[in-house]
Amino acid sequence: MGDEKRLNKSAYGDGTTWGTEADVNAASAGIRPLNPGVPTPNRPVLERSEITNAHEAGLDTANVDASDFPLDFIYKYDGLENKPLAQVFGTAPAPAPLFVVTTANQKIDFVDAGSATQVATVAAGSYNGTTLATAIAAAMNAVSGVTGTFACAWSSSTNKFTISETAGPTNFELLWNTGTNKATDISTLCGYDDAADDTGAATYTGDSACTGSGAYQHTLTAADDIDGIFGTYATEKGTKVFVVPSWKPFKFSLTVDSGMIKLSINGRGDQVINDSAVVTDLDSVTYPDDTTAARAKLSQAVFRMNDQTGDALDSDDTINPKTFNLEYERPMENEHVASSATIPEPRGNGKPKCKLSMEFRRVDAVNELYFADWDAATEKKLDLNITGPVIIGTHAYLLQFVLPRLILEKVDMPDGEVIPIKIDARAVVAESAPTGMTVYLTPIGGTVINTRSTALID
Repeated sequence: MGDEKRLNKSAYGDGTTWGTEADVNAASAGIRPLNPGVPTPNRPVLERSEITNAHEAGLDTANVDASDFPLDFIYKYDGLENKPLAQVFGTAPAPAPLFVVTTANQKIDFVDAGSATQVATVAAGSYNGTTLATAIAAAMNAVSGVTGTFACAWSSSTNKFTISETAGPTNFELLWNTGTNKATDISTLCGYDDAADDTGAATYTGDSACTGSGAYQHTLTAADDIDGIFGTYATEKGTKVFVVPSWKPFKFSLTVDSGMIKLSINGRGDQVINDSAVVTDLDSVTYPDDTTAARAKLSQAVFRMNDQTGDALDSDDTINPKTFNLEYERPMENEHVASSATIPEPRGNGKPKCKLSMEFRRVDAVNELYFADWDAATEKKLDLNITGPVIIGTHAYLLQFVLPRLILEKVDMPDGEVIPIKIDARAVVAESAPTGMTVYLTPIGGTVINTRSTALID
């Protein structure tokens, strides 16, 4: 088999000190760009003005140019490309676990007064922390004969549930250990230790942070700046490992490539080396679970758009572009300073820009109105939901972007046998959350649901 069949590895990980490579030769550090060999080093040669003959004896080398390059991906919900995507946003806290309740984990044995044991049954279904807390309280309050009133709260900071008796008896008991339904109770799912009952109090908080049922929701929020957020990128070229010690993602674009969703991340690196003492090989690199079934497709994408002041987005607001390009960029400086041949960490150099273009295959009753919207300066809101295979319960892989305030900049109806229509829009900051949307006081917000249990920005 020839060398043309050899599959090179690439790896990526969080950086700590600008200009110093992190050890990305590690498990789950594997990243699968379509163009892994893109880093290109460049050190310009300067011709000094006093050179007057053909010998060029006075040539000098300049500073090392910044290594700007994109990494392109066919987007995978569990792929490591989610890390540099999150770094462009700048804020991606620890993910929220998602829960599935079945007949195997839906019971709560408890005592609210006296010695009689009550049994609550939480409705089977798929939940996040907040909705499961509501379901737990509803199940306990629905038990016939209960004299107290119960509440349940979810903490997104600790990933713990707290069950309380808010009215009635002064305390109650949760029979995690001695209850007759111990084998099918909800204790483990909700982080309660079933080695002993919880007794003698009116409030009980889970003993450990919940890990959920195997699906996790990551929230991407645009930070004011992305200072200190960068990574190390390494890729094999033949027998050598080329390393960009510090690479700062500052732009992403999402588009369509042969029916698949293509994600491109642009970043700025300090230099390219092939003699790293830290990343000497990539033998330990493994990849996240990013199998073919978890690739994102255009057929999985649903666009919904209506007036910015309109009601919550629903199925009646679905639009169907044949292609699109969503782009978010944070302009970055590219300056050299004294005492270093390479650039220091780039800083923001202007307002972030977010643009969306969509092309529809033909004019129809819906999109022909975009010209009137443009003429009247009618602002829009939009969400894009790309939903993949089910992970567990009804929790499915998801890549979602929310644009709470869109301004139509251009509407184009070019000539043709079938008249297509194209629109260009700019996303800007919304002063308040539109109806039905979470508060995103930024041009764009994002959500990823996958099986990664750790934060995308460590």
